[in-house]
Amino acid sequence: MELSTLDNSVREYLADVAAPAPSATGGNVCAVTVAAAAGLVGMTARLSRSLDDAEEIAANADKLRERAAMLAGADSVSYKAVCTVQRLAIDSPACSQAVRDALVAAAQPPLRIARLAAEVASMAALLSAHGNPVSRGDAITAATLAASAARSASVLVRINLTSAGLDAGAAGEGEAAAESAERSASLAQAAAGDGHSVS
Repeated sequence: MELSTLDNSVREYLADVAAPAPSATGGNVCAVTVAAAAGLVGMTARLSRSLDDAEEIAANADKLRERAAMLAGADSVSYKAVCTVQRLAIDSPACSQAVRDALVAAAQPPLRIARLAAEVASMAALLSAHGNPVSRGDAITAATLAASAARSASVLVRINLTSAGLDAGAAGEGEAAAESAERSASLAQAAAGDGHSVS
């Protein structure tokens, strides 16, 4: 189901998440969350017709949603590769290197997810402040979801890289993306004080 996560029903997907097999990983869930947040951004932008660049924001949100959906599958695939290598590994330098390589590769999907999440959160913050007040709650929700996904994905990046024997500083890009998304979410949530939010 790696490349068809979003083709499943919600009930089926949640069952996959709860299953003991690594079908839907933490990174997979982060990617789906970012895709959903991007969907909210697209919807909010389309409802904000008075905003000059609303159509451009909606189109960009659609692209980010599709990219996040693809990363959901990529994360599951890379995680399964790590599990396979670890299962087959014997005590030898070559096998140890193979495990390290798989872990470094597995850090790439969550890093890309964190970056996408930061982009989504930034657009959501803009819509929270300047979009249609009726959908302000949706924009704030999008920013908050994206920030949570970015933070979670950055943790996965750090875990994979440190498990591969790399210094924690190697996870700096993921951390930066998470911090950017969190700043955007804070700006979005500040818009809730205007009293126009409807969810």
